[in-house]
Amino acid sequence: MPLPNSKQELADYILRKLGAPVINVEIADIQLEDCIDDAVQLYQEYHFDGAERTYRLIKIDEKFLNRNTRKHQTMTAEDYVSTETYSKGARVMHKIDNVTGQRIYIKTDSDGAFDSEATFSTKFQLEEKILEDQNITLTDGGKVGIKVPNDIISVTKIAKVDSFSQAGMWNYEYQYFLNNFDFFYGGMAGGGLTSYYIQKSFIEHIEFLLNTSPAIRFNKHKNRLYLDVDMNRLKHVSNGGKKTHYLLAECYVITDPEIYGQVYQDSWLKSYSVSLAKMQWGANLKKYMNTELPGGVQLDGQTLYNEGKEEELALREELRNNNQLELDSILWG
Repeated sequence: MPLPNSKQELADYILRKLGAPVINVEIADIQLEDCIDDAVQLYQEYHFDGAERTYRLIKIDEKFLNRNTRKHQTMTAEDYVSTETYSKGARVMHKIDNVTGQRIYIKTDSDGAFDSEATFSTKFQLEEKILEDQNITLTDGGKVGIKVPNDIISVTKIAKVDSFSQAGMWNYEYQYFLNNFDFFYGGMAGGGLTSYYIQKSFIEHIEFLLNTSPAIRFNKHKNRLYLDVDMNRLKHVSNGGKKTHYLLAECYVITDPEIYGQVYQDSWLKSYSVSLAKMQWGANLKKYMNTELPGGVQLDGQTLYNEGKEEELALREELRNNNQLELDSILWG
């Protein structure tokens, strides 16, 4: 049989590894699909072939500056009173139920009538939801951030906004060497490249201290990237958003098996999917423990589950020790 090149082919491969069609594998199709999805998710998040480092551009324009050059969100708000009248854009603290708890809401309806408890949900929206929808007309607090595609699982670095060594002839490095020309290139240059190398190291150290990379915040579940940087610097380099300017982001993008079918051929992924399916099969059979079939045969789902669990733990250990994706950019700025 050829190696699997799709989810269905991998599912057929798993069933054959578990004994089909010689024996009946007691596992539903939807359960088998869940096992494959769980294996793929772990593969993409931790395996060195599950994601790759890439670079993406961030366009700095007037729209970007308007959505991110904003004051910080206020932590609290006035408590909601159902007998009062609130204008559009009003922020209130309210508790709808015990599950949601106290949250901040913003009025989106311009109706001037009393806002009773019964109509609260139709006139107010969560502040986070408004920022998620990029509706910055209702509130002046909170950065909208940069929407990031779902296939990006990590953003590790943003290139520096500007540079001492890349600002034309008036940058610090150029002027430093120009005013010390005789020392480096004239009769006093007796140290060869050694002196030049040392001075270059000094300049790079100064740039590292005074021109750090922008601090960033990223959460893959929110799919938002936030730049904690002085926006005046971005305004300056982009002339207030009128001139096109780009930032360079270093990020990790998952390897999607629906696009690259060879992912399903990975030996670790196949073995891990089989172990999860074996655990699921054992879990299905455990409810028949001590049930005797014709001929005196008894189903032992617990043993099958334990065997699958041992294989799953061994494969996780292999992933951790030998195959794990190394993020070489952990803390920047």
